[in-house]
Amino acid sequence: MITEAAVSGADQTPLGDVDLDRLDRLLAELGNDDAMIVEELDGFLAALACAPEPVGADDYLPVVFGLEDGAAQAPQAGAVPDELTSLVRRHARAVTAALDAGDFAPVLAHDNSGAPDGSAWAVGFLRAVEMAPQSWDAMLAEKEFGDALDAIDALAATLDDEAGDRPLSRREREALIERMIADTGDVHEFFRPYRQAGATPQALRVQTVRREQPKVGRNAPCPCGSGRKFKACCGR
Repeated sequence: MITEAAVSGADQTPLGDVDLDRLDRLLAELGNDDAMIVEELDGFLAALACAPEPVGADDYLPVVFGLEDGAAQAPQAGAVPDELTSLVRRHARAVTAALDAGDFAPVLAHDNSGAPDGSAWAVGFLRAVEMAPQSWDAMLAEKEFGDALDAIDALAATLDDEAGDRPLSRREREALIERMIADTGDVHEFFRPYRQAGATPQALRVQTVRREQPKVGRNAPCPCGSGRKFKACCGR
């Protein structure tokens, strides 16, 4: 979950077309091939907003700008403009608010014929999944959610299609995108109780195991070490 999303008074207004065009230009002007494009950024932020792990701007901005792991910024890019940082953070808050309200619609690139792509969005989503694999693995281990990332995986894989591979038809791609959007809503709901509890699936599982330790017999020595029987001590 993106922790700054709930900052009081923070602007959660969705970016309009003009804002998204400006964001696209500013990301390109970084001169860093590792920086995200807008569609990839939108998928990345959506996955971060779904997951239970708290993630702040200091955690995700370097990944967005292609500066993670101490990577040097391109000399021609200069410092990251404050306007760019502000737009990304505003978009992160808007994505979180839309998912919480059940009103999320992805920002997708379209070709000249108006067909949506979705591949970069899926890649961005999976990049966020890789930042907290244990929680996502716990979700995928659930029977009803084992295929929750299948459409996203399929769309991301189209970026690696080799020459000669049959490309997805427009209908096939749009069907995958529709499923991807529905799955994102389902994933967000799956993680909702964990976000509200401020815990991850693996942490809650450990707590449950601890609670399910074998019960102490009433005539057994009390585990507190008093030397008395449990029924006459802590079990009284």
